[in-house]
Amino acid sequence: MSYKASIVAVIQELNERSGTSMIAIKKVMQEKLPKDKKWMNAMFLNALKSGVEKGELVKIKNSYKLSADYKKKLIKDAMPKKKAAPKKKAAPK
Repeated sequence: MSYKASIVAVIQELNERSGTSMIAIKKVMQEKLPKDKKWMNAMFLNALKSGVEKGELVKIKNSYKLSADYKKKLIKDAMPKKKAAPKKKAAPK
């Protein structure tokens, strides 16, 4: 799982009204990190920064929230796509 995907998952998991602090995000991600992997702080900071630049995250003081547009996109992606109804054959006359 990428750092960006992990950040989004943690923000959704904690679901704080005023936003989730960078320290809280980092703490939860480090707990979930497998023991064989090394924590890359630069990658974490770049993922936060790029998320804000792309409009996926909103920075409020030193906290981060998912933007409204990104939340809608996540909900839309999570919904199963409806299959087209099979066409009926015309009845012979």
